[in-house]
Amino acid sequence: MTNVLVCVDTDVERAREQANSIAELPLQTDEVEIELYHVFRASDEDADAGNLNSVATANELLKNAGFSVTVSQSSGDATRNILDRATEIDADVISLAGRKRSPTGKVLFGSVTQDVVLKSGRTVLLSTDN
Repeated sequence: MTNVLVCVDTDVERAREQANSIAELPLQTDEVEIELYHVFRASDEDADAGNLNSVATANELLKNAGFSVTVSQSSGDATRNILDRATEIDADVISLAGRKRSPTGKVLFGSVTQDVVLKSGRTVLLSTDN
């Protein structure tokens, strides 16, 4: 079984690109388990990743492609939580959506995508906006 951790933010178009990039891979859908994962910045007991448009879009696209999909969430430090979750489910692949930022933007706001790519020993599938 192949485990794919798809880290979805709140951008619907990035989520769509991630789902499409996975659906286009030559995978046996019955041998792949996909977990859509969202990290909320702050803890909120009422927060539900399944209610996010981005997560719902990716979920629908991947299920329509024949994949088994679950949704999970956490809150706090995105990089740490993504790396921890990938370890917990023994992810074979981590799917991330990157966005182009200026060098100044990277310094000021950091880059979860960059941190995960550099700190994870797992295969990372990166979808970027144009």
